Amino acid sequence: MATDEDVVMFPDSSQRVLAVVALAALAAVPLACDSPPGKAKQEVPDFNGDGYADLVAPGTLSTVDGVERAGAVSVVYGSRSGPATEHGQVISRATKGTLGRLAARGTGFGDSPVARDLDGDGFTDLAVTVSTDIDDRHGTVVLWGSSTGLSGGTTLPGGWGLHGGDFDGDGQADLLLGSYYGSDRRDGDGPTVLYGPLSRDGKAHRKDSLGTDWGDDIGPRGILVGDLTGDGRDDLVTSQGFEEMQEHGRFFKGDEDGLEQHASDDINSYSSNGVVADFDGDGYGDLVVRDVGMVSEDSEYRPGELRVFRGSDSGPGSRAQQITQESLDLPGLDEQAVGDGFGDVLAAADVNGDGYADLAIGLPGEDTGQVPDTGAVVLLLGGKKGLTASGAQVISQDTPGVPGRGEQGDGFGSALRTGDLNHDGHPDLAVGAPGENGTVQKSGAVWILNGTANGLSTANVTSFGPAALGAPEKGYDGTDLDVQGTYFGGNFTAGEDGCVAAARGGDNGSSSCALPNDGGMNGWSMTAASVAAAASVLFAISYRRRKTSPSGPAKTSWWLTRFEREPRPPVGS
Repeated sequence: MATDEDVVMFPDSSQRVLAVVALAALAAVPLACDSPPGKAKQEVPDFNGDGYADLVAPGTLSTVDGVERAGAVSVVYGSRSGPATEHGQVISRATKGTLGRLAARGTGFGDSPVARDLDGDGFTDLAVTVSTDIDDRHGTVVLWGSSTGLSGGTTLPGGWGLHGGDFDGDGQADLLLGSYYGSDRRDGDGPTVLYGPLSRDGKAHRKDSLGTDWGDDIGPRGILVGDLTGDGRDDLVTSQGFEEMQEHGRFFKGDEDGLEQHASDDINSYSSNGVVADFDGDGYGDLVVRDVGMVSEDSEYRPGELRVFRGSDSGPGSRAQQITQESLDLPGLDEQAVGDGFGDVLAAADVNGDGYADLAIGLPGEDTGQVPDTGAVVLLLGGKKGLTASGAQVISQDTPGVPGRGEQGDGFGSALRTGDLNHDGHPDLAVGAPGENGTVQKSGAVWILNGTANGLSTANVTSFGPAALGAPEKGYDGTDLDVQGTYFGGNFTAGEDGCVAAARGGDNGSSSCALPNDGGMNGWSMTAASVAAAASVLFAISYRRRKTSPSGPAKTSWWLTRFEREPRPPVGS
């Protein structure tokens, strides 16, 4: 399944998780995992077909052959003992056997990765975007899987952002090529769906455009993928707007002919971060998004509010349950306040194994006493009536058993991802804190909270930072652009800061992680993907700098990005 952009994932039931903007779904078996009747199967990235899941780590600001911000993709192939880092593969546009072109400054090769078996040959393929920060030209490159791994390089026009899924339910992977806010600056076709299989010369079985008839909107600035109707086909929810104005969302239902647009103007004013999961156990995925108001730029000045739309045969309902920090009234949380970031980051899975999906909510700006922005995570349990505060948990670095202590600007909860890292049948939760100090100040760290029948456990918590793998902590110095780091796993356009982390889980739980950081930009974004057939997971984290008020100091915001990342630094970084 596709990953997210910018960090979002969509479980469509308590038994499975669809990566919405995540590159692949978590599973305990290679290639595809069995799903309940009427549910689509998920794919695990296995580029060489050996039965072990592989890892991908984009570094879109990486220096290649001395060329800054050329970008590269790192791949670590899975093995019986986990990722075989000694056989890592680094691919750029200059790699012989792929595009074979000279590295070009600012092309950002490797953004928005999607790992799916696009040609139907049994080997997972990798699609990434190439862009420039000069005239907004974008393109897509498909690297083909084989018994020897990834090779080749087929180029496709367009692709501002990539999303994978199976929108017509035929068992073949489909690829959605996004475009600049819905309409490409050159051809005006808007987002395009390439229905699989895809041939090696780039021809799709068929293709269709979502069109450009978006009314007064430019088009979708946010795209979420997941099965809201419970029919085994992926659906699409888009967020429209013009510049800073949010308008409404649209629902595209997957059917045997592909995506069909259905009116859903009631889903309005939401961010592109969200999850789809069956919180009430009725067989339909429910949509959870953060309400950002009519002016998206004002969202950072508004207390967080989540809206839960129940799924149905016809898609998300028109009535929404509202959840705020204040309405939960949970011990361990300060009063609701602007800047807490409630709902900026979301993840979902059936942590306690009761058949209902649970919701993890990040509050990276939550204060601990008089210490600002230490961060926290809330776990809400699902049930017959959906999400409630009953049995909810609040976890921070100051919770007994969690390594470390909360410090100003840690941002614990800035990135979240679920996955059964230790293969015990309960999804675990990975939590990112990009402001955590390590060998370099604010180099960041990740914590793994184990899932149990009683929820998240703070016993035997694993924590690691970039020093654990000797990962690069500095990259592009940003001398002529307000960006630093390698952008290793980021998927934003030029001018937004980011770096990334990679981690793997195994039969004994989480092991290693690479968190390349800029050593002072406070942040990264996190995602997860399978690492080995034993339900292993990889993480990545990205961030963006912003102001907390028109005249206030700069602050960072964090959210889940799309796809997997890998520990090894790209060539030349």
